[in-house]
Amino acid sequence: MPSISRRDVLHGLAGLSAVGLAGCASDGGGGGGNGSGGNGSGGGGGGGGTTRIGVGIPSAGTTTGAASNSFQRVVENVSADTEPAGTLRWNNQETGGDPPSLRQFDAGNIQAMTGGNFIIASAKQDLPPFQKKAVGSIPHQAFSITALHMHILAVEGSGIETTDDLVGKNFWPLPPQWGLRQQAETVLKNAGLWSELQDSGSVVNADTGDVAGAISEERIDAIVAYGAGGANLAGWATEVDARANLHLVKMTDSFQQGVESTRGTSFSEIKPYGWENQEFEADTMDVYGADFQFWFGPGISRDAGYELAKISSENVESIQEGQPAYADHSDPANMASLYLDDHPVHAGVYDFLKEQGVDVSGYTRGEVQG
Repeated sequence: MPSISRRDVLHGLAGLSAVGLAGCASDGGGGGGNGSGGNGSGGGGGGGGTTRIGVGIPSAGTTTGAASNSFQRVVENVSADTEPAGTLRWNNQETGGDPPSLRQFDAGNIQAMTGGNFIIASAKQDLPPFQKKAVGSIPHQAFSITALHMHILAVEGSGIETTDDLVGKNFWPLPPQWGLRQQAETVLKNAGLWSELQDSGSVVNADTGDVAGAISEERIDAIVAYGAGGANLAGWATEVDARANLHLVKMTDSFQQGVESTRGTSFSEIKPYGWENQEFEADTMDVYGADFQFWFGPGISRDAGYELAKISSENVESIQEGQPAYADHSDPANMASLYLDDHPVHAGVYDFLKEQGVDVSGYTRGEVQG
C-alpha cells in the first residue's frame, strides 16, 4: 500500500541535504520538490540495482542528524562490499525538524526520517502542530536512535532558580520548527506557564547557531537543552557550554505535573552529564524524556528494511564513532526499546528482529510495496 491511512493508526491512540528543504516551517505545506531521494518509491532510482532512500533529518548539528549522518557513512561502507556494489544509498536531507520531515514524507519527497515519538503521536491525534493541517500518511517504526533528557538551564546572575521564575525572563525553548519545541510548549501549557510566558514577551525564537551569541549579548536568560543517551550533548549545546556560565533550573511540583500530563513524556532525576565547562552545585538534574527513532515508509521494500536493520545491529561501534549516543543495537532487543504501542513496525525490521529472537508479537508487521 502506498501509505498508512491516518484512520487506521488513530485507533488505539486516542487516549495516549537535499538542498531546498531546510526552510520548511513546522505547520507549513509539504512543498519542496523531489529532492535526491526521488519520488517516494525508495526502491529504485539510479539503476544498477541501487536503492536510494531519502531521509529527513533536522540538521547535521542535532543529535539525531549526527546519528543519521553516521549511519549513512556506515551504510555506504557496508554496501560497497556487497554485490552488486552500492545496493543501498541512505541520503540525508535537512528539513529543519521532525514536523517538517513528516510533512515531506506525506508529500512523497522522502522515504524515511528521524523523529520523536511525541511528534508521531501528535500527528496521529491531529494535535499541535498538526491540528490545522493534518498529515495523511505516517511511516512505520524502524528502530531506536536514542532517548533524550530534556532540562532547563539559566545564565548565572539571571535570578532564575526554578521554573516558576521563567516568566518575565528571556527564555529560549528551542527552535520553533522543531518537534522538541512543540513538546516543550505542551509541557509548559500543561504546567500553566506558556500563556504567561507569551503574554510577558519572554519567549525568544532563535536557531541553535544563534543561542551562544545571544546569551553572550544578554538576550537570553534561560534555555531548554538536552543530553542524549547519557553520552553527550547536541553539537549546538557544546558551543553554549564553552561560552556561557550556566546553572540547572529546578522543576517545581506544578511543572512536574505538567510533564506527567503530557503525552509520551515523564519526569525523572538523573546525574548531570555532557556539560564539561559547568560546575553544577546539584548532584542531580530534573529532566523529562523525548524518545527518537528512525521511521521507514512502506515504499522501502521488505528486503531493504531488513538489510538496514542488519547493518545497524552488526556495525554499532562504527556508527557510534560518529555519534556516541546512538543506541547499542548489538543487542537487537534495544532496537525495539522505544517502540510506540499500536503503530506498525516496518516489515523488514520486524522480520529481522523476529529472527534475532526479539519478541515483537505485541506489534503489527507493516505492509510494504515490495
